[in-house]
Amino acid sequence: MNLLKSSTAAWVGAAALVPYVMMKTYWALGGTAGKPAGDLAVQLRVNGAPEVVVWMERHGLDFTAAGALVGMLLVVALVVSWGARLPRWSVLVPGWAGALLLTPYGLGTMVAAPLGFTVGDAQGWSWWVGIVGGVAFAGLGAALGVCSRSYQRRTKRGTGSASTAAPA
Repeated sequence: MNLLKSSTAAWVGAAALVPYVMMKTYWALGGTAGKPAGDLAVQLRVNGAPEVVVWMERHGLDFTAAGALVGMLLVVALVVSWGARLPRWSVLVPGWAGALLLTPYGLGTMVAAPLGFTVGDAQGWSWWVGIVGGVAFAGLGAALGVCSRSYQRRTKRGTGSASTAAPA
């Protein structure tokens, strides 16, 4: 028996990302609540980030917010009929990788942030930023796990047409 339908998990995962994307959008529009002082693009360049990430930051596009949007698209692809027509590996590999990496990262961030632990030398981060990010990453990761498992079962080879299988 499934504890959670994959379509419900997809909605929960997407909903977990909304506060994160809103916070990053607020920062991109000039908001400063919870954001550390300094130029993040400069910090990214100094720390060896790819030039495209630095360019995105300079233009108000946070690469983690863009990744969150890609994650939303992936979780949707795992539960809708058009996703079943994609090559299995193209959704299962990133789906399972996201589940295995994002869930513990998000949970760890939610524990570490209120205790004052930050990434690198990011002084000035507000603890609640870690909670918002942790909920987003853990929520997306858990949704990817549930939806990847459901997709894997629905599209198993030899079970008929994958595109007509209903989400579990």
